Amino acid sequence: MRASRNLAILLVLVLGLAAPSAAQFGSNQYERQFGQPVDVEIETLVQMPESYEGRSVRTRGRLDMLSGISSRNWALGELGAHVSIVPVPDLAVHFEREARIWGGREIEVSGTVSLGKHPMNETPITVITFWSFEGPTERQETRPPSPEATLEELLTRQGERDGERIRVVGQFRGSNLFGDLPSFSRWKLGDWVLKNDVFAVWVTGEKPKGKGWKLDPKLRRDSGKWLVVEGKARTVEGVVYILADNVELTTAPSPTAHVEKAKPLPPLPLKTPVIVFSLPLDGERDIPQDTVFRVQFCNDMEETSFEGRVGLRYAGRPRPGDRVLDAVSVSYDIGRRALTVDPGDLLRSGRAVELILLPGIIDIDGQSLEARPDHNPGGAADVLRFQVSGTLLTGS
Repeated sequence: MRASRNLAILLVLVLGLAAPSAAQFGSNQYERQFGQPVDVEIETLVQMPESYEGRSVRTRGRLDMLSGISSRNWALGELGAHVSIVPVPDLAVHFEREARIWGGREIEVSGTVSLGKHPMNETPITVITFWSFEGPTERQETRPPSPEATLEELLTRQGERDGERIRVVGQFRGSNLFGDLPSFSRWKLGDWVLKNDVFAVWVTGEKPKGKGWKLDPKLRRDSGKWLVVEGKARTVEGVVYILADNVELTTAPSPTAHVEKAKPLPPLPLKTPVIVFSLPLDGERDIPQDTVFRVQFCNDMEETSFEGRVGLRYAGRPRPGDRVLDAVSVSYDIGRRALTVDPGDLLRSGRAVELILLPGIIDIDGQSLEARPDHNPGGAADVLRFQVSGTLLTGS
């Protein structure tokens, strides 16, 4: 018990949030200090915590105990991804009292992100030190009435009702079991399809279940049930999503209502593979000498095409004391579309470093990697440049 309490206190102190009083300042004070929270999914926080470290975020998930800890250390989970959550000191007693009856239910927290280690096995974990929270009962009581919308309206007048909380009715079609929507357009593994007539949308954020009932997205026999879905509409590249916060069973709107067989969708034009993100950022100065580089692509890449086509070198002419970077290791994460490049040695202080991607790197559709707009990589497919701590970026 003492060790777990020390963990919670340590996590708060790391963020510098132990000194201000939540009772004195309230959540507005924290937002003035750390900025207005941005909405982020737990899965994103787990995959790329460095992008949100020290930032103010708001997220939702199922409340659970942090695995491997006997005392009360809390976590939020979503589709197998978990983050540790720690209240600021003045909020701890109130949250602990409420959390005891909220296990397994969805709550929302606002706070600041930090990186830590699991106290049992030292594995990296994402930590949110939060100054406000909203429980499941509060969300239900404060939920405003939802205006009706039809799937036909959302599909034929795309974007008009984006961001508005609406109520739609349709038939459950499982995890796209009938090919109603392009499979690549799914956001998350748990997303499922709602359809009425020929109009179909993705539902994300809520599972197809409620008190006394549960549908399995993987079973065709569970399809065809009529559901009411409430949430916010969002349109992305011609595909409509419902960010659901409530799902209920209902009956067909009329005796003749049915779902027609989906028409074949025309093939969409292929998107050229390019770099969309890197850590550190391209052109970043003062990177640590032990930096490991990560590069993310917009498409699923062909892993084998990286072999022999990824290089790391010091820019400009060799200098006395330079060591050849001949221990570089490269790996590709298919799920995150991310390439990891480990120099295998400490980078030399003050030097400019170039991460070079050579022609021949392709995506799974055989398309060649192209340089980002406004970038001139010379004879390479693309080049990222960084400055190791020591001097200004000079390119030599």
